[in-house]
Amino acid sequence: MELNPREVPLLGPATAALAQARAYARARNAARLDAVDAFIDELWRLGAVAGYDPAVIFAQFCDETGTGTSVHWATRLNPGGIGVTDDNDQGISFANGVDAARAMVTHLSTYVRGYDPALWQFISLDPRYSEPLKQGWGGTVRVLADLGGGKWATNPRYAWQIAGHLAALRATAAAAPGNDGKPADRPRAQPPVEVRPPDGIIPRETTNWHPRTGGQLPVAIVYHVTDDLVLDHVQSWFQHPASRASAHFVIDRDGTIYQFVRTTGAAWTNGDYQGWRSDIPWLVEAIRRCQAGQRNLNDYTVTIEFMGKPGLAFTEPQVERAIALTRYLLARYPSIRPLRGHLLRHADINSVDRPYCPGPSFPLRHIIAAAGGDPNRLW
Repeated sequence: MELNPREVPLLGPATAALAQARAYARARNAARLDAVDAFIDELWRLGAVAGYDPAVIFAQFCDETGTGTSVHWATRLNPGGIGVTDDNDQGISFANGVDAARAMVTHLSTYVRGYDPALWQFISLDPRYSEPLKQGWGGTVRVLADLGGGKWATNPRYAWQIAGHLAALRATAAAAPGNDGKPADRPRAQPPVEVRPPDGIIPRETTNWHPRTGGQLPVAIVYHVTDDLVLDHVQSWFQHPASRASAHFVIDRDGTIYQFVRTTGAAWTNGDYQGWRSDIPWLVEAIRRCQAGQRNLNDYTVTIEFMGKPGLAFTEPQVERAIALTRYLLARYPSIRPLRGHLLRHADINSVDRPYCPGPSFPLRHIIAAAGGDPNRLW
């Protein structure tokens, strides 16, 4: 039965089952099925959390990617032609199906709600997040037909094509279960890879920390310089209750790493935000929530301090250990994206009182690149 896109809302409960989406993708020979499955799982999860019909978004994915057969899906896991036009391809890619789903729902949310507080933590996954808002399209989409007219696509048949996939999806029989009660062609779960911190970290205790508010996961690493070359001074300061200061890690000049706060807690180092960077979406939104009394900026960060002075060169052992520690944190917390916009200088948060921190000689680009990240991308 043909669906009229003028009568297909984007908000509402799922109008097709997750199992139907899996079967639909397999029937059309989608590439990278592991990623497709993860994408579908996350679409249906986010749909329930934020109130979007995941079946409509999956149908859009099917139109944009030829149901997972397009080059930009097979090579880059780009699920919605994000940044791809007839005469331009920005090369936008995603690390996995979960990130792809989060980026696509978040991008769509700008058209539907303008800003959706249920999805704010995923804004940094969408490099094109601000574009619909700049065009004045925020909150202008209610039904599938509204995505045409040059908003998401210029093709006059765009919404009708998505509606065709949606109708076919709703008519699809779910995949037959295997002997274990799961779809027979569903990939088996792999055991998690153990993530181990660098060797030789020396624990130091302090009471200067708090549990991350609301179970917030860290989304950034912030690098500081102690502005003091005496470890005992730094340790005494971080351990003194009246200082209300601490860091997760301190890297001494010889490369020794000291840990004062577990990364599951929030150290007290980045709460003094002034003159912060306005071109990093997660930071702008986090500070908005801090100003509203909903969060403390330390909830979002892991802090690495370097023993040194702003004008003093950092030692080779310090840099090597910083790279190892950064790699570990990126592996442990996928919420920290390996991009310049998530690996920050203290000055990125406070350019008023801390413009020197961690100093002009700090090799941030080298650390990001050596840890496997992109020192050029903010988001």
